[in-house]
Amino acid sequence: MLIYLLRHGDAPYSGMAGERSLSAEGKNDLESVLSQHRTELSGLALVLCSPVLRARQTMTVLAETLNYQGPLLFDDALRPESSVAAVESRVGSMTEETVLLLSHQPLIGKILEYLTDRTGLGWSMTTSSLACLDVTVFSRGCAELKWLTTPEPG
Repeated sequence: MLIYLLRHGDAPYSGMAGERSLSAEGKNDLESVLSQHRTELSGLALVLCSPVLRARQTMTVLAETLNYQGPLLFDDALRPESSVAAVESRVGSMTEETVLLLSHQPLIGKILEYLTDRTGLGWSMTTSSLACLDVTVFSRGCAELKWLTTPEPG
């Protein structure tokens, strides 16, 4: 199984109440990273997405950039405050061969470290980062990191 991990695009903090929105830079970074992997991502069988606004907006950019029209599920297990155990419970029984998980830090980094069993790797998941893992089973150390792409500094 291939699992892609995507962190939402840049969404600056503001003094206003409510959920954070993607910035123009965040949208551009996402388009760039996703376009680099258009071929690999063309086989996505399912996207699981956090229901938080910045993740939903990232999903919109993904759908537009890749012309993705496949299944999409919003799942509370991918909220930033969730746990790897909740994600494992949700993903562990899936039969799809290619799944993209769209989430936030610190959760997305924890998932990456858990699956690869590589401490410290999770902080490489800056906004708009995309990782590809070859996973035998959703469990500690049962994945090989194939690649990790971060946005070009700009």
